[in-house]
Amino acid sequence: MAGAHLSALGREVATRLATAEGADAAFVAGGTAVGLGSGSSDLDVYLAGPGMRESRRQLFADGVRVDVQTLATERLDDLVDGVVADYPAPARGRVPDADVALAVRLLTADVVTDTGGLAALRERLASRPLPLRRRVISGWARTAYSAVEDVAGLRGSTDRLDLDAASTAGHRALLAAGKAVAAACGDLHHGEKWVWHQLARSAPASFPLARYRRLVHHAAPEPGDPDLFADLASFVQTCLVAAMTLGWWDVPLHHWPGWVDEGGPLRRAAFFVPCASDAATVIVGPGARLFRAPPEALLVWGLCNGAPVDRVAGRAAALGPLAEPWSGVTGTRCRAVLRELEDAALIIGAHLED
Repeated sequence: MAGAHLSALGREVATRLATAEGADAAFVAGGTAVGLGSGSSDLDVYLAGPGMRESRRQLFADGVRVDVQTLATERLDDLVDGVVADYPAPARGRVPDADVALAVRLLTADVVTDTGGLAALRERLASRPLPLRRRVISGWARTAYSAVEDVAGLRGSTDRLDLDAASTAGHRALLAAGKAVAAACGDLHHGEKWVWHQLARSAPASFPLARYRRLVHHAAPEPGDPDLFADLASFVQTCLVAAMTLGWWDVPLHHWPGWVDEGGPLRRAAFFVPCASDAATVIVGPGARLFRAPPEALLVWGLCNGAPVDRVAGRAAALGPLAEPWSGVTGTRCRAVLRELEDAALIIGAHLED
């Protein structure tokens, strides 16, 4: 079924259901609404109204599965309050991932009928895009960290089945990292299977999509290689740190200077990744080793991707004017941050002198 036909079917079903059930508003969400659906896609229809009893059900229309969810507008109002709040926000706590995903669906929905309530909610979401983007990025970063931790724990095994499991975890980490990059570019759609289309349409031209594809589809290596999964973990680090620095501060990702390891000695410690807690951004690694990472420290750490010290310092200083938290990152300050990162064993190969 062609995308236009599927979209029209979704609107027709939403209209009929809204009329039959007395809903104030109806919208079609998911891949179909954001140009990512295929001929075999299902439809996601949402009905909303004051005091409506929340429910989920499935039906079929013209041979297409339709997932129907009914929501109270009060619930949507509370949800929007949560996702537009500053993030991290220690006083408020984490907004559930399901709420973040629903907020994205609401923001990107094809609204079929509305008495005005949905429009107001969508305007609130659109007026404060950064907190929602950060929550989406953070969710994918947590997924990637969990998967990278699994890879780190399994990679030393001599059992090929363990390495197969590590390969599966690595695949999950790469998908999450790609989704974080897409979100950092403003492409927030939640479904993992569309990551390829999202990166192709939203990632900067410099993003190495071919390399990403090779890493995702690479088979599990044989036991005995001391560098098992190191390239995969390093690329996940790069994707996440680009998303959690430039994307975090609304800087376009085409400014990221180094997607591919440059082969030099200065690099990030293996299997550490950036994440966001409810209170701060952190770098976390094997054994749940956790280091608080202020914005300038995270930026400098992320730039340690096989580039020499002078190049890292120059790049950090060039990025400094693009976001207020990096405004003090001069070459001299960068070297001081590198020394702190080296003392914390978060980078290797720096060999900085006092």
